[in-house]
Amino acid sequence: MNQIQKLLCYSGLEVQDYRDCQPEIEEENRRKMHVYLNMACGLLFAITCLSGGIGVLREHSLLYCIALVVCAGLRVVDLMFPDQNGLLLRWLMYAFAAMLYALGIAEAVHAPEELSVTFIAFLLAVPLLFMMPPIQHIANVLLFDGIFIGMVVVFESGRTVTVDIVNAVFFGVISCIISTFTMITMYQNALSRKRMREIASFDILTGMKNRNAYEREREDWASRCSVSLSCIYMDVNGLHDLNNSEGHDKGDRMLQVVALEIREMFGKNNCYRIGGDEFLAYVTDRQDPAVRKCVKDFVSIVGSAGYSVAVGVATESAGGIDVGALCRKAEKRMYLDKEEHYRVLREQQGR
Repeated sequence: MNQIQKLLCYSGLEVQDYRDCQPEIEEENRRKMHVYLNMACGLLFAITCLSGGIGVLREHSLLYCIALVVCAGLRVVDLMFPDQNGLLLRWLMYAFAAMLYALGIAEAVHAPEELSVTFIAFLLAVPLLFMMPPIQHIANVLLFDGIFIGMVVVFESGRTVTVDIVNAVFFGVISCIISTFTMITMYQNALSRKRMREIASFDILTGMKNRNAYEREREDWASRCSVSLSCIYMDVNGLHDLNNSEGHDKGDRMLQVVALEIREMFGKNNCYRIGGDEFLAYVTDRQDPAVRKCVKDFVSIVGSAGYSVAVGVATESAGGIDVGALCRKAEKRMYLDKEEHYRVLREQQGR
């Protein structure tokens, strides 16, 4: 039962993986919604204009006009709230799908003596338009398939009733099967893309964001603060000597311990490993004395673990912050701290 629930409700993914993929999936659905609404409005407008001169289309011109008005209304809502996902996006997707299904059903009712080709086409195509859990697509197919069959029984007669009902049942089942496996594949692809981005943006050894993420996000930090932005530039002392004397396993362990304390002190989303033994963290909207106290506590904790870190701190007030210059200032101060560390170390060794 759990496997079936995972398949239908989460497209075969683990619950947490499904939730992690949702932001990307919503963005993809939003882009599709823009395209589909524009295409539908354009096509319906063209068909409405042509229906006046083409006899076959003239019979359904009122249906096309209504569909055009609905589609234009959805487009207006889409334009009014361009960045709203979540509930509004789901409403837009359901409304667009319902409009297409309703158009197919209306055409069947309007021409009861003909086989309902339009609805069957929508039955197969609509579940593939957006990324949703299979259970939602199946529920939509069952709902509108049931409405269609009811309308067929009421308005059609003769051979077309039997053929349309058989087609609705058969292609409804086919639609559920195809959409389920398609959604599973699409969600698996979304998860794969997410994991590839994580590999490209995270350092495996320390679990911190890497240099790629640092370069990509650096300029964004100026807009993430409202009072001030502090840059903490850190360099682990003695990594090269430890690797040479005790092996790289010991050096890796040193980096992991330091990285853990950096994440604990400054937050995992604010920290980067930008070099072999270099780390950087940002702190937003905290006074310089408070930032320096955090740095002092961090250095003390690392020292109690038997390691040493050189640290440079630079703080700028919000408004036109040059993040690159801020980081370079912190880096220079880190090198001064590192020189002082080795100066003291040489004095101790000379005694």
